[in-house]
Amino acid sequence: MCNSKKIKRVLVPVQDNKAGEELLRYAGNLVAAMGAELLLLQTSNQKELTFTQQSRGIQALRTFGDRILSQLRQVATPVPFDCVIRPGNLSECVTAVVQDYQADLIVMETCPLHQEEEQADPDHAAAIMEMVPCPVLVVPCTARFQKLENLVFATDFTDQEEQVLKQIAAFARQAGASLTLVQVYSKAERQHLSSYKAAMQETEKLLQGQEVHCKLLEEEDVLEGISDFAEMARADMLILAMQDNYLLKRLFSSNYTKTMAYHTRYPILTFRQLKKKPCSGSCMNCMKSKGSQPEVNEALTFSI
Repeated sequence: MCNSKKIKRVLVPVQDNKAGEELLRYAGNLVAAMGAELLLLQTSNQKELTFTQQSRGIQALRTFGDRILSQLRQVATPVPFDCVIRPGNLSECVTAVVQDYQADLIVMETCPLHQEEEQADPDHAAAIMEMVPCPVLVVPCTARFQKLENLVFATDFTDQEEQVLKQIAAFARQAGASLTLVQVYSKAERQHLSSYKAAMQETEKLLQGQEVHCKLLEEEDVLEGISDFAEMARADMLILAMQDNYLLKRLFSSNYTKTMAYHTRYPILTFRQLKKKPCSGSCMNCMKSKGSQPEVNEALTFSI
């Protein structure tokens, strides 16, 4: 998705079940609000599909889509959508489907990741995020669509890609929502506050003319600080731009989803971006790839 390109096609992997119905209702409302169209994807979990199986699958998926999308009360006109059936599982085909159908966004439901399942579920949103070039919107099981008015982007003003920043601002503009950028820093980082403020001012200049607000927030725990700020700001969606999926996996681990934290009730929109600082978990894989230990304060080890 380039800087000037609007979101036109939203990919939604669904199954014909209760969870799939709720996800499709959310995606249908979102697409209608943004003036886009849907692409419904269903995987067979089989190695191969015959032409007959594919035809029947597409027909069943279209019937499913018609039934759910026709029930949307907030939508005045029918939501346009297309259907695709692919063999295998989602992780095996999602990259090709995004490319073949030029999808600009993926909307996925997420559920708690138990520690023993973190590496075992290749179709979880956290895994899919690292496979595709487009943003992934992660919708909690209990989330219900509400008009997007306030979006919160948790960032690091000193470490963000201009292109990704403009993409996020464009998303907010297309959704007709205001955008607040917030950087959470710890007490130990106060010595860097002047550089944070200078970077924040540069960001404000870059996004001048748009309904954007920038804030700095001191909080020892980054996740708690982001969650509390989003709750206080009454954000309808949280936006993250990450190099890896560590933070997303932590957010949806079974430990966090037992709480009533903000991200367990509201969707998270994730963008991929290159980072100058160590990855969000300062993980051993990141350190090995760089060949040295990063010189950072412990308070920075969960930088967004």
